[in-house]
Amino acid sequence: MMNTVSIIVLLSALSLSQAADKLKVSLYYESLCGGCGDWIRTQLHPVYSEFEDYLEIDLVPWGFSMVDRVGNKIDFWCQHGPEECYGNMIHACALDSNPPKTALEFISCCEGQENRTSDETFQKCAKEVGIKFEDLIHCSKTKGTVLQLENAKKSDNVDYGWVPYITFNDKDDKYVSSDAEEHFKDVVCKLFADKPPKGCLPPMNKTNVRKA
Repeated sequence: MMNTVSIIVLLSALSLSQAADKLKVSLYYESLCGGCGDWIRTQLHPVYSEFEDYLEIDLVPWGFSMVDRVGNKIDFWCQHGPEECYGNMIHACALDSNPPKTALEFISCCEGQENRTSDETFQKCAKEVGIKFEDLIHCSKTKGTVLQLENAKKSDNVDYGWVPYITFNDKDDKYVSSDAEEHFKDVVCKLFADKPPKGCLPPMNKTNVRKA
């Protein structure tokens, strides 16, 4: 159950959802963070599949990574090692060159595999969702660094202390993020206020149908 403080914060944010056609959901995560992968597969992916017409998703695969500059050379340090840096970059490439739904399906597939950031996994999941694996590799070698620097800049603008971290309409609120981790669909429905998607409404039955 969502706590009282979070509900108050949510109510104060309702006007944000009313001002736009879609609710923007931003996810700050890491490709080898177990909790991130679970959240993507069990909450973000199914809810987005249900409310695709109402949501704009913005995935930022960076988390607690850091930029390491030595002269003109740029490297990245990642919390779960170089394999995660590679995974973050491949995710960034998928997000950059594909529709949100396709990119999310690819990432969700990868996060469900035993070796989440291996080329074998990327090739398998790319084939499943209709992405060319070769395009992801080419992107990682040509645009990957630029994309990750962009994700680093995005992440610097958000004061998160853990991942997965979720924001709505670019509103950074730890209470809301914490609630969204556990009850993502409930939070989404509350943020739509007076115009919730059909999936937010209770099913029609004898107890809520008024007789004429």
